[in-house]
Amino acid sequence: MKRLEGKVAIVTGGTQGIGQGVVLRFLKEGASVAYCSRNAKNNEAMVPLIAAISGAAARARYIQADVGVKDQIQGVVHQAAKLFGGVDIVINNAQGIAPLRAIEEKPDADYAMTLATGFYHSLWTGQAALPYMKQRGGGRIINCSSHWALQGMPYASDYAITKAANEALTRTMANEWGRFNVLVNCFVPAGDSFAYKQYKTQNRKLCEAIERNIPMSRMGDCETDIAGGILGLVSENGRYITGTTIYIDGGAWLVHPAEGEHEAGTDIHTGRAQSATGVH
Repeated sequence: MKRLEGKVAIVTGGTQGIGQGVVLRFLKEGASVAYCSRNAKNNEAMVPLIAAISGAAARARYIQADVGVKDQIQGVVHQAAKLFGGVDIVINNAQGIAPLRAIEEKPDADYAMTLATGFYHSLWTGQAALPYMKQRGGGRIINCSSHWALQGMPYASDYAITKAANEALTRTMANEWGRFNVLVNCFVPAGDSFAYKQYKTQNRKLCEAIERNIPMSRMGDCETDIAGGILGLVSENGRYITGTTIYIDGGAWLVHPAEGEHEAGTDIHTGRAQSATGVH
């Protein structure tokens, strides 16, 4: 449909899961897309996927960066603007996840890392992108929240706090930046993302119950379902929507959490630990 023809988008955590789905969907819609991840090896799988989209290779650029380090993630914004001539859209998708632990056992480092890679990352990209968006006459910023913030999911207090902070940041950004035609929204996904797949391998029965509980009885496809909803917010169809949190979740928010709970000690990011070195 080429609904993003001529637009420049930035997608954090763009090599896997929901981020990957957004990158591919935006390229198909005509956007130029800069996307990042901490590990350049993760981009290897993206190369053939992008090559399969006509003309997309010239409009896509991978940038290695840790979203929890201010200079690196703001550098992604500046590089994207230099490469493509500006910035119109920022999708703050990436998020570090610490091992699940009870509040009384969770170290301060877990909270610092989770906030750095979620809340601060969303703040930093917004700060860096705003001048470019003002030059273009407006823009769209999309932050990410989670059902875990709504439900107060046990053993995930750091993650829930971070996602709730993203929702509050979204509302204040929308209030302050609406006069510049910069629209800021937040989405809550129920998607078959990389993190969800990792979670499911460690909590299979619970995840099967969660999926049965969703009115549409499945997790959303990252490119078709989740990125499709995000596309609606950043295209002209979303030109009068700002300051809101939208659930792109097949109705999952309508129902109570599935019976049972994940186990303490679950590590969704096994082997991919990160620190909060960018917060001072």
